Amino acid sequence: MLTRIKSSLTLRIFLMTCGLMIAVCAATYGAIAYLTPLTYTGILEDELNQKTAALLTALSEQEPSACEELLSAFCKETGAYLHLSDEYGQTLYETISFESDAREGTAHRLAITAQDSEMLERDWVMQCTEAGDATVTEGLVLDENRINQVTVTDGNLSADVGRAFSFRDGTMGYLLVVGGEKAVNQASEAMKKTLPFLALLILGVSLLTSFSYARWITCPIVDISHIAASIAAQDFSSRWSQHRTDEIGALGDSLNTLSDNLSGALTELKAANERLRQDIDREREMEQQRSAFFSAASHELKTPVTILKGQLSGMLAQIGVYRDREKYLARALQVTGRMESLIKEILIISRIEAGSFVLKTDVVNLSALIERQLELDEELLQQKELHIEKRMASDVVVRGNQDLLANALDNVLMNAILYSPQGASIRITLDEHTLAIENTGVSIPEDALPRIFTPFYRVEQSRNRKSGGSGLGLYLVRLILRLHNASCEIENSENGVLFSARFA
Repeated sequence: MLTRIKSSLTLRIFLMTCGLMIAVCAATYGAIAYLTPLTYTGILEDELNQKTAALLTALSEQEPSACEELLSAFCKETGAYLHLSDEYGQTLYETISFESDAREGTAHRLAITAQDSEMLERDWVMQCTEAGDATVTEGLVLDENRINQVTVTDGNLSADVGRAFSFRDGTMGYLLVVGGEKAVNQASEAMKKTLPFLALLILGVSLLTSFSYARWITCPIVDISHIAASIAAQDFSSRWSQHRTDEIGALGDSLNTLSDNLSGALTELKAANERLRQDIDREREMEQQRSAFFSAASHELKTPVTILKGQLSGMLAQIGVYRDREKYLARALQVTGRMESLIKEILIISRIEAGSFVLKTDVVNLSALIERQLELDEELLQQKELHIEKRMASDVVVRGNQDLLANALDNVLMNAILYSPQGASIRITLDEHTLAIENTGVSIPEDALPRIFTPFYRVEQSRNRKSGGSGLGLYLVRLILRLHNASCEIENSENGVLFSARFA
């Protein structure tokens, strides 16, 4: 239980609040139980004194024989007990002399006798003489003065004062007023009887109020604790949704801001890590491609260099057929041209991949550029009896480098011409955003399509120069189109092979 109390803020606040409320209620009840009789007694005495003074004033205006009705009304109104006597000790009115078992079952009796009256008078005269406040003359004219106080010890009566006064006819009267504490005692008894019920009520109210208060106080703190735990577990979906303007609301809003910042930072970090991983993978791939590219380029250059070296050596030595220098010099020149073309392609590719190629752009008319390339290839088209079918929009322009686009178009058209069978058709379609070149009567194996743009890759694996080029043409086409924000692809169509390029 102690461990649970230490680990639960709600339970600790509940216990502390409940204990504090019980203590405060108990102290309040004790103070009320102690102070109420004292306060009530003082109030009753003050009220009795005021009414007694008024009664004395009224009695001084009456005859001794005509005061019974006035005294009866006073007793009924105040609940006090009276003893009125004259200067000769004769009792004029009496309510004090009665059996006390009628009041709270006590066994005492109170009565004022003539001797008592004489003693009261004598004490009063001595006080007046010592103070010099009154004159004893014939007829004994007395003021309304307090002469004595009698204490009754039965627990239910409190003696007020004995007062001397003079009736209208000059007769001296002595009035003793005794106020009762019955109402005060009844109030105390009632509080004692209601104490168990009040204790249960205080306990119930304290438990209920403490529970509600503890829940109200700790609920936002518990929510904030759960949100913080979620953030610690890198779950940023939990949010503080209460609308408060106090310190707890500010803490919740700060926690939302912290969650957003951490989420954003973590997202950026993950994105940066992913980009770094991609860059590393791309760098590795480029390194592998670069290694494979130079290996293939070395192989591609090795063959024509070997051929050229053999032909030149044979001609210099004038061995066999190489004595016909004119013939083999022409062949050597063809080999040198192929080497030059290959080296140019390698240089262009190297500059583009290195990022050092500066693209000089201008407005290029694709329609006119295609027509010019077809004119350059017209002799080869006639040799293979190929039919050109054109569906081109006029004056389709793009922004780019005319030389590079011409190189790309030359490679695509040359591939279509070289790989098309005798008498096939080449269909060219051009609109504002798309260029399509389809050569019929041929197809590419499906397993070769994903590698068709790989450097030095040929579908025809014999690497025969009569049936294919260096293997860099399509790879260079893709690089050039990417520089112009265009994409390209090659796929088998119903009638042959379709090359398509899309410009932005």
